[in-house]
Amino acid sequence: MIINLEKLPDCKALLRIEFPAQDTEAERKQIIKTFSKQAKIPGFRPGKTPAHVIQNRFKSEIESEFEDRVVRKAIQKTNDENELDIISIKEIRDQSHNNDGTFSATIELVIAPEFELSEYKGIEVTVPKIDVSNEELEESLGQIRERFADYQNVEDRGIQMGDFVVINYKGSIDGKAVGEVLPLAPATLAQNTGFWLKMDDNSFLPGFCKPLLDLKNNDSKSLNVTIPDDYEAEELRGQSLDYEVEIVEIKEQKLPDLDDEFAEKIEPGKSLDELKNTLREQMEEQRKGYRQEMITNQILSKINSELEFEVPQEIVMRETQSRVNDIFNSNTERGVSEEELVEHQEQIIESAGQQANNSVKTSFILEQIADKEKIEVTQEEVLNRVGEIAARQKTSVKQLTKQLQKKNAFGKIINGIKIQKTIEFLRDSAVVKEVEPEEFENK
Repeated sequence: MIINLEKLPDCKALLRIEFPAQDTEAERKQIIKTFSKQAKIPGFRPGKTPAHVIQNRFKSEIESEFEDRVVRKAIQKTNDENELDIISIKEIRDQSHNNDGTFSATIELVIAPEFELSEYKGIEVTVPKIDVSNEELEESLGQIRERFADYQNVEDRGIQMGDFVVINYKGSIDGKAVGEVLPLAPATLAQNTGFWLKMDDNSFLPGFCKPLLDLKNNDSKSLNVTIPDDYEAEELRGQSLDYEVEIVEIKEQKLPDLDDEFAEKIEPGKSLDELKNTLREQMEEQRKGYRQEMITNQILSKINSELEFEVPQEIVMRETQSRVNDIFNSNTERGVSEEELVEHQEQIIESAGQQANNSVKTSFILEQIADKEKIEVTQEEVLNRVGEIAARQKTSVKQLTKQLQKKNAFGKIINGIKIQKTIEFLRDSAVVKEVEPEEFENK
């Protein structure tokens, strides 16, 4: 077989193949022989049907099988001789059964990008210390106390800071509904009924609470809030929002005493000191989980930023579409109308495309690291992962295995485990520097 390989930009390659007449004839004879063993032709015993009858009866099927076999052989030969990492066949064209008995075709392939890894071991990362201070512990206990608080209606005075008020409100921006101007903003920003608001400077939106001071039950208030430029939600920064607010109820919070009786309600059989120890351990474990995520994000950001190479746009487009679908579905569930989403679809697609490109690029880097470090996936690990998925989906392992085999999805599971093990390898080799939480936040 003659193969001419031409690598193209954008992770593509062209194979121009020519299958010799002698090999073409031998391949067809083998296919006809296979068909003859399986075919049931009236008047002939199985396996005894003449070749010319089989060839006439199954001409199109034989040609299709022949072309498929030749393409597979060409790709295998190309892989063996060029160490080409072929992801998929994009197109097969110009197939020709020539008069001289040869067969020729052009195959367009999608191939993995070629790049040299930068140093990936010993990456320096910075994380906050996980130690829980007494102040943080008391704050967490305070949050638990709030969950067990009683709320008494207030009738004889106006609203004070620290109260809880039940309100109805509706927001607008320059006379337009908030959702119309900011379709990706939280639905609760637009309007709500029976909303519980804690009278605190950090509640809801900056500057929302103070205009409500001294109002009483059934009072109404028009107010305006301007979101500061350092606000956490970037899409809200600098926005000026108008609200019509109705006071439904004013409630005063009564917290339970912080004593052994309170601890018994939270953790039966434990004293207050024991509850504090348990809570501290839980907070530290939670922070360990957050820290692992921080380490992973810093490592991936580092290895991604140090390498520049093209990635297959077919994969990026599929990933982009998946992310766009997720954004549309999640926003639809939050009450954002289809018209509003369509209006901002270019922005959504652009953002999803950037994320998809980075994700695909990172995946190729991790796969190459896994190959270089000879990170393998065991059968036991695959079985454990299938068991975890089956438990989440509340189905049997046997039933899930059948579904995965039908969809050829085991490869995706194996790759997912390998990527996870590669990330764990990178975390284990990282150089971790611990700093005080305040220093980390100011980085």
